[in-house]
Amino acid sequence: MALIDPIPGSSTCKGDVARRFSQAASQYEQYANIQSHIATHTFSRLAGVSAQRALDIGCGTGRHTAELAAIAACVEGVDLAPGMIEVARQQFPDIHFLQGDAEQLPWSEPIFDVVYSSMALQWCQAPVSALAEIYRVLLATGRAELAIMVDGSFTELTTANSQVQAGLQLNRLFSAHDWLYAAEHVGFAVKNSEVVSYTDQFSTLVDLLRSIKCVGAGSRTDAQACVPLTRRHLKAIEQAMTCPDTGWLFNSYRVLHLTLEKAV
Repeated sequence: MALIDPIPGSSTCKGDVARRFSQAASQYEQYANIQSHIATHTFSRLAGVSAQRALDIGCGTGRHTAELAAIAACVEGVDLAPGMIEVARQQFPDIHFLQGDAEQLPWSEPIFDVVYSSMALQWCQAPVSALAEIYRVLLATGRAELAIMVDGSFTELTTANSQVQAGLQLNRLFSAHDWLYAAEHVGFAVKNSEVVSYTDQFSTLVDLLRSIKCVGAGSRTDAQACVPLTRRHLKAIEQAMTCPDTGWLFNSYRVLHLTLEKAV
């Protein structure tokens, strides 16, 4: 099991991303505890903002898209996974949801005052192309509020894996610097940026890995490079990760929060 590698040249394709997230759609809300917490924090950063039209990129099941209705008269959501869009449409029939790629948004002109995205853009192949698309669909002086998982996530899992040499494959994520550079490169004014660590806790390694896989974020890389984990490997990782004081296993997400404005 591995995280999807969003770095150019990865053997994981967007079709695989869409398939995995579609498969996870029916159970996503059950397991997406940390993702929901991050999304709530991201939405709170829009306090006091009002808009005519808002877009949620990577809308998933639509739960947080619906919350945007508190600040915008018209709300739309887009997601790469058709399974997620199907669930979102069932749960929120009054909201317009579209299947689409964050790096090729299905709008031809600037129409949004606000673009919101939480824990989705890390699956893009290039920060510049993703942020250029957001810039393109924003109206003049429009605002983007983004939460993006960056490198340094899953430190506990990575460290334990290295210590016991279990061979668990954890692929790379872009750095916060990569995203900040991309934002300025495409013309955004960076109004605020901070990297926040969010930590989840589990009683077993199986539960931890399930929390990743069951929200669609598990991915296989090149089959020739994959080495199946044995029970011995899993036990060794679990022992290395278990906190001796509490008995818990911790899993941390490093998230870049970005507030961007379209410069005019």
